[in-house]
Amino acid sequence: MSGQTPSSNRSLETADGVTRRSLLSAGVFGFGFSGLIDVLVLHLVLQWHHLLSGIYPQTTMAGLRTNILADGLFSVAMLVVACVGAGLLWQSERRTDVPLALRPVAGAAIIGLGAFDLYDVVVDHVLLGLHQPLSQGGQYNPHWAAVSLLILGAGYYIYRTGVKRQTEAATETA
Repeated sequence: MSGQTPSSNRSLETADGVTRRSLLSAGVFGFGFSGLIDVLVLHLVLQWHHLLSGIYPQTTMAGLRTNILADGLFSVAMLVVACVGAGLLWQSERRTDVPLALRPVAGAAIIGLGAFDLYDVVVDHVLLGLHQPLSQGGQYNPHWAAVSLLILGAGYYIYRTGVKRQTEAATETA
């Protein structure tokens, strides 16, 4: 490894002042966090549906047990995803010479949130038919998809405005 400078082990910064790794990590965290909130609030607290309620009925004790077990396992999986994202984000911050720009990273996390919601409606609700919110008819899927796209748009807006501020700040200091 001769010829490398001490900073060559650091993550490369993008033109907007944040690392690609930090953006990906924040997105992974947002994805896992959204999945965890979804299962905890919609599945377990409000009981609008369960992870496998499109396959196993909630009206029988065996079906309800299966659904609650699936919800619990899904909660653990989403907790692991969120923790991996948070750990990688922490590691990304530790590997840079300057603090990460907050707005672009927050925007990436919100994009991850919206990505989970869009994945949930397209894959879980429509393609696999695992469950439907509030009913088995799927009448809320278009609304769920629209809200997911709005969340994605909000995350992108926060990311872009943060990038713009970072670029302006870098221009002023140069």
